[in-house]
Amino acid sequence: MASGGAITVAVIHFLFMGMCRTPWESVILLQRIIVTAFKTFVQFAIRRCTIKFPNWSLRFELLHSMISVCTESFGERMATQKHAQWIRAQSDVVGSILGWFSCCQLNRSLEAVHFNGLEHVWLHNKQRRQNKAKRLVVLYMHGGGFAVLSPRLYISLGAVLASTIEKELSKLTTEGLNVDLLLGNYRKAPEYCFPTQPEDAVTLYENYLLKHENLSPSQIILAGDSAGGGLVMSILLRLRESHPENLPLAAMLISPAVDLSGDEPDAPGCFLARGMCKAFSSAYHPSYADPSKWEDASSAQCDLHGLPPVFLQTGKLDYIFQHGARLAAKAKSDGVTNWEIDVHEDMPHVFSIFPTFVLPYAQVGVQNLATFAVKHFLTARSN
Repeated sequence: MASGGAITVAVIHFLFMGMCRTPWESVILLQRIIVTAFKTFVQFAIRRCTIKFPNWSLRFELLHSMISVCTESFGERMATQKHAQWIRAQSDVVGSILGWFSCCQLNRSLEAVHFNGLEHVWLHNKQRRQNKAKRLVVLYMHGGGFAVLSPRLYISLGAVLASTIEKELSKLTTEGLNVDLLLGNYRKAPEYCFPTQPEDAVTLYENYLLKHENLSPSQIILAGDSAGGGLVMSILLRLRESHPENLPLAAMLISPAVDLSGDEPDAPGCFLARGMCKAFSSAYHPSYADPSKWEDASSAQCDLHGLPPVFLQTGKLDYIFQHGARLAAKAKSDGVTNWEIDVHEDMPHVFSIFPTFVLPYAQVGVQNLATFAVKHFLTARSN
């Protein structure tokens, strides 16, 4: 009996080691999650079985409440090396398993490549043609506070996004265009801090996609969520200064983390926690308290002229909603006219990346991203 209890506690701690330091903390966190889940069901019943927000689902409300408990309880620990490494490993395994099912369902093949000492993941259409002139690429930089998560956790999203783009292209052209999506990787905080991450991202784009893969910038659209959206902005700003001829066709940002000022208002409808976000900012940019040293780590304060078209998607319930709002306002004040802003009233952080069986509305976000990508891919091919 005692050994069985010890094994159970060990398993629980194994699952929560990304945030908990001791088995006892893991047990406490599990208890909080169970209580929160119960409260969510009770509140759902009190509301006469209506969901919390119009475009949510009960599954998403439940998942959102459980994630919130974790981030509010021990979220700041995710930015420490031991916990960050554990979460990366977990997300790598979980993403590989879920991604395999998504690739089977959407007829995608997965190809892992190693470049600059890191693993990156290609997602191809299994029926793709070999004509490189008809190849279109989305380079996706994943989020996770610059510290946690693996590109493999985004295999499912990447497969859905690439498939949706191809589906929309097939409605508008008979060229038979291939859409490949590359899940880009970068060295993580706290082991590596700014500017390592944007340097890795630029190297991947210029030295791998443009030189090794022999792609033209007009064949590439950048995309990224949260911290990955911040890296996309860093890529654009650095290319504009060093090699403007290498700027990509366009860029897509999902709930981008682009402001180090750290004055976000509370957002009870979002699973991000203030302490966790501050810990990530500190790990990523040790001088984040000094605005004079922010550089492109805080692109909401940068000059945004001379960049390709940008699609900025965010939700009004997002804890870092002001990041996107300030970035859009700065672009407007800089005279930029080629940006599209996609704001969703009752959506939290990175809502588009959630599986549709949890949040059906996520497909609306993905569809909007795909529509933007298709428009610019076709415009480039007609020129």
